[in-house]
Formats: sequence, C-alpha cells, structure tokens
Amino acid sequence: MDVSNNVWEVTTEESGTKLLTFLKNKLGETISSRQIKRAIEENLCVVNGITERFSTTQLGTGDRVALHMNRLSKPTTVSLFEKERLLFEDGFLLIYNKPGGVASDDPEFLKALRRYCPTLILIHRLDRDTTGALLFSKNSAVQANLITLFKQHLVKKEYLALVDGIPKKKMGVIDNFLGEKHRRQGEVSWGKVAVDKGVRAITEWKCLSTGSHASLLRCIPKTGRTHQIRVHLSEMGHPLLGDFQYGRTFQCPYRPARHLLHAYTLSFPHPCTTKQVSVSAPLPEDFEIALKLTLEMEKESLTQVIDKN
Repeated sequence: MDVSNNVWEVTTEESGTKLLTFLKNKLGETISSRQIKRAIEENLCVVNGITERFSTTQLGTGDRVALHMNRLSKPTTVSLFEKERLLFEDGFLLIYNKPGGVASDDPEFLKALRRYCPTLILIHRLDRDTTGALLFSKNSAVQANLITLFKQHLVKKEYLALVDGIPKKKMGVIDNFLGEKHRRQGEVSWGKVAVDKGVRAITEWKCLSTGSHASLLRCIPKTGRTHQIRVHLSEMGHPLLGDFQYGRTFQCPYRPARHLLHAYTLSFPHPCTTKQVSVSAPLPEDFEIALKLTLEMEKESLTQVIDKN
C-alpha cells in the first residue's frame, strides 16, 4: 500500500475514534503507531483542511483526514549536551545553544547539563522548538542578580524568524496586551486581549530578506511574555513557518518539522564583573536548509545580511 499521501472520510461507525487509532486502523501493519504519532507531531496530518497536532483528537462523522507520510523526516536523536554548543562559560555563568525539540526545563536535558556542571540554575526559557542562546547561572546569588537584570530590561535578546509571506512594511513595532485565549489538551494558546485581561507585550521587528513566499525577520522582544514573538508574528499575518499552533494557513509550500525561531543573540552586563557579555548562537542545520530552500540564502549571505542590518 502506498501510504505517502492518503485521504479518508470518517464513517458513522468510526465517529468518536481517536485520530491515532483511526490512522492505525487505516494503515494496518504498513506503518507503526510510533511513526504515525511522529507524523502528527511534525504537522503532517490535516483534518478538514486544518493541520491537526494532537493524536488523541476525537473524529466525527464526515471528517476528512489526510496524512502526508512522504514528508516524514528520518528519526534523529537529539543530543542533550554537546560541549561544542557552549557559547559562553566562566565561574558564574553558562550560555548554551539549545537544540530544537527539547523543552528548556526538561528534566533529562537539565540532568545532562548538570553532569557537566552540577550547580546550573535555569534563568529563562525558550519554547520547545525554539533554538538558540539559553542562560544559566552557577549559584543562587548570581541567579538573583540575573533576575534583577531581566527586571531592569538590561538583558537584550534578538531572534531570527523565518515567516510565511512578505510583510508590506520593512520594520515595525507590535505593542499590545496578551492573555490566554484557548486551552486544549493541556496546551495554552495566547493572543491579543483587552488591557484589563492581559499583560503588555512589545516586539520590534525588521525584515532582513524576502523570497517568493517567505521572509527572514529580526525580532527584538522588549518584554518576555509566553509565546510573545510567535503570537505577534501570527497576528501580523506572517506566522512562523512550521508554527501550526498560531498559523493555520500558509502561502509558502515549504513545511518544516518545527517552527523556525532562533534565539540568535544575547547580551547583558555581567552580574559580577559588569563587563558586557555578548554571544551569538549559530543557526541549526534545519534552519539553514529552510533559508536556502525558501530564500535561496546561503550561510555566507546570511552573515552579510545580518551585518548590514
């Protein structure tokens, strides 16, 4: 059986079946439940024209289900700690280039880092699929000082975002209030709300380069709200490529396995010496591949564009 791109319609008898069970019944022994679940997690399943990200979703009569197995990536093992990923380290701090697919506070991730340095304390968080510079302290006193720097807005962060479509303007500022909009199967989605219902969120952005159906943006968050950049870009009409939580329809035909947001630079006065600390996190391979395929941009040209802007 060719399972590369199947479409099915849910019958009355199948109504109420969970998505994973439905697909397993359709595909039989041709593919494992683990592969199907991974395909759903990689945004390769569409129900009634909308990408479905939960394998436990219950289907109803007449639902149309499509599974694009031909796009499933080869399974890879994420290395939780690699010394080459260290961006900065001294007796007080450590900055690590976090890979995608790992939550910042994942116990196994933290355990791997603490095998290298037992006293590490996580200072801030990046979303599971967001890559890049992640800051740790080596003791509680430094932790307190770093938290103060964040509160004083002295920690500067820049992100690179590969988004769907081409913005009409070259740069701008998004300034609104964000609050919880939806909660589904334990996943919270945020969005613009009234002043008295949320917290203020500010993101500066600038378009660095464009292709036919995608653009590379530099985003500078002035506040640190949950999913802030992802929500702001989606509300701007240009969701991150691969972000099917906040983007439902995409002009760009390229479908990455995760959302393409990278914490590119991190800078702040050292909490003990006051000397400026500034690091840049190299882009992960999948982000570089996406840039090449959507913007025809090589690593060298990316460096020139960033330096120029």
